[in-house]
Amino acid sequence: MGGITESAGALGEKERAEVDSVLASAAFGRSPRLARLLKYLCDKYFSGAADQIKEYNIAVDVLDRPVSFDPSEDAIARVEVHRLRKKLREYYEAEGADHGIRIVIPAGRYGPVFLADSQVAADEEMLPPSEGEPAPPANGAMVPAPPQPAVSPSPLWKYVIYGSLVVAALAAFLVLWPRSRPAVVARTEHPPAVIAKTIPPQPATGTVPIGPVPGPAVRILCGQRQARTDQLGNVWEADRYFEGGEYWERPSVFLARTSEPELFSGARTGSFSYNIPLQPGIYELHLYFAETTFGPGMQAGGGENSRVFHVALSGKRILDGFDIVSDAGGAAVADERVFKDISPGSDGMLHLRFMSDRSQPMVSAIRLQPAPLHRLNPIRIVAQEKSFTDSSGRTWMRDNYWSGGQIGPNSTAVEGVRDPGLFTSERYGNFSYAIPADKGEYSVTLYFAEKFWGLENPGGGGAGTRVFDVLCNGAALLRSLDIYQEAGGNHALLKTFHGLKCNAQGKLWLSLVPVRNYASLYAIEFLDETPQ
Repeated sequence: MGGITESAGALGEKERAEVDSVLASAAFGRSPRLARLLKYLCDKYFSGAADQIKEYNIAVDVLDRPVSFDPSEDAIARVEVHRLRKKLREYYEAEGADHGIRIVIPAGRYGPVFLADSQVAADEEMLPPSEGEPAPPANGAMVPAPPQPAVSPSPLWKYVIYGSLVVAALAAFLVLWPRSRPAVVARTEHPPAVIAKTIPPQPATGTVPIGPVPGPAVRILCGQRQARTDQLGNVWEADRYFEGGEYWERPSVFLARTSEPELFSGARTGSFSYNIPLQPGIYELHLYFAETTFGPGMQAGGGENSRVFHVALSGKRILDGFDIVSDAGGAAVADERVFKDISPGSDGMLHLRFMSDRSQPMVSAIRLQPAPLHRLNPIRIVAQEKSFTDSSGRTWMRDNYWSGGQIGPNSTAVEGVRDPGLFTSERYGNFSYAIPADKGEYSVTLYFAEKFWGLENPGGGGAGTRVFDVLCNGAALLRSLDIYQEAGGNHALLKTFHGLKCNAQGKLWLSLVPVRNYASLYAIEFLDETPQ
């Protein structure tokens, strides 16, 4: 197999030119999804990041699955890589038959290799699968197939080996699964003033929507002429699908409650609408706003009631008399509204119309994300400067939706947790989070640890040194919380609350208010537990 180029450092211009040629071909022009997947795999390979070519990353980064994606319940990555492998074979049998080199995705692998034309006869499927990479599904099976040997055994032995591996995998799963749960100091709170009823925790990942499988996410930067890539690697397209209105460039000002100010760099304003083509399925709709024209200290002055407008979805108002300043709680504050159970109309389009009441309507970004029926996708936030992937492959976005307080790193290890990386940085002070939500019932899990105060820590003291309250939409979840008293120093303390509902502004507004010294928080997990 001397014609295979395995090392990123050995890749030459011919290989890169071949990728460009394939992506520009008519065959891949008719298959934009497969073209995007091929570009992603090759870009990772050329950049030396082949270790990131994993089933989870492909599903989330390329195929627009939510961060709660569970490979054991959704074979989308394996299915699409299988389609890409087949597409490449068809391409080199026709349009690319005279090419000197060929791109191959070997069976059981996700990373590309490059074969000299003279080497193609040596069957590409004899390449060994990468260690740790699952094989593509066979006839829709969810159990990974074993690596293919260079010399095929007899048909009987194939079935014996395959069946043995399946039985062994299932047995290991049943033995190990109960032991994989994190050992943390945990307690569930149910304040009567907030919670109407207690709902058993629902699965956090892998919920399959009822009805057609939705297409990829749609992300639009309204009023912006250039595409951008966000912190999680998602591509936001330049403004499109609009009718009417005009571009508006936002002045350079600090926006509270966002870790992605680039999403608010512009806006579409005036009298306008969006007609967005959308595959059948269930989605959640996110609309992004920020008021930097009206309000105290803004160029036009005024404030609430200076800009009021309506937003209609398929002829029905979803925001009536909408005032960004009032909804966000001030000017220069990022405001995100989310709506669940969104589907395209009979014409395959999603119709959004923005109508003026006072001054001109505006919107900075639109996102349509595949979601379960009647539920929003999970939101996981870690009080860090960068996102974090836990041991279950779930992505926690970097600190977002906050106002007040500040980030403080702390290298002291936390004991008794499965993912100590969640506790490397805290938000402390007097602060709040405004998490976007829709109608329904939600759970919130707050991650605490005392890593500063206590006899074993640099702050000294002990019980009673740090005390604070936690409120949701103004109602108390916790009064006089003392992390050290409940969990001791450098131990995790998780508090979970069920049955929470959003306020009139479509937010779960979590406030952490100091009683003695600063409040502190490491991470938040937000799950939709609306009964199905």
